[in-house]
Amino acid sequence: MIFRNILGVKKCLDKKYGLRKNVLMRDLNHYIPICVALRRLMPNTLEIVLHDLTSGKVAYIENSFSPRKIGDDSLLDTANYEVELRSDYTIGPYQKSNSDGSKIKSVSSLIKDDEGIAIGLLCINLRVNALEAASQILQEIVSIASINVPAPILKNDWRELANSIISKALGTRKLSLNSIRRSDRIDIVRELAAAEVFEARGSVDYVAEALGVSRANIYELLKSSRENTVTELVTKNGTAS
Repeated sequence: MIFRNILGVKKCLDKKYGLRKNVLMRDLNHYIPICVALRRLMPNTLEIVLHDLTSGKVAYIENSFSPRKIGDDSLLDTANYEVELRSDYTIGPYQKSNSDGSKIKSVSSLIKDDEGIAIGLLCINLRVNALEAASQILQEIVSIASINVPAPILKNDWRELANSIISKALGTRKLSLNSIRRSDRIDIVRELAAAEVFEARGSVDYVAEALGVSRANIYELLKSSRENTVTELVTKNGTAS
């Protein structure tokens, strides 16, 4: 772990406060339901270890995938305790290696009693190897940058073509359907018209639903897109002459 010298707190407690071990253990037992809940949330992925700082022993452990059991020495490395501990009494996340060579991401939380004395350390260890492998598989599944759909297929399926045009337009503008403006809708409708999407039966209703507008709005946007196109052509020809 990342600690070293705090085991001496036991002598301090015995001398100054005279606290008995069973009292301290009762305090630590309050955290066992948290250990159980975390294990149930992520079974076979999280190892939760509750350390008794007054005895230097493992007080409780859930889903142990390291060679430890209750009553084993904690073997806490506390050299950098004060340096690593944050103001919220947590340490990490930090990386460790398990006995089988697998990578572990860990975070620890210091437990204090009612008098502010450090009595325990709750360590949550996440086994990341399986998650990294799953992440890579998911990335390969969702990656479509290198997949090119043949143009004839898109042309025959006007719905897919419409989806592709809308998606590309939103991606280029870095917008969502909820944030696009009227001018954006006009541009999209113009592209759909140029791709002859609106020649298909039912296309107006489909595009209206996709853009979150009414059927009447689509006809209005089509009219505006044609007017804009004419205006642009006139302006262009006028500039050229």
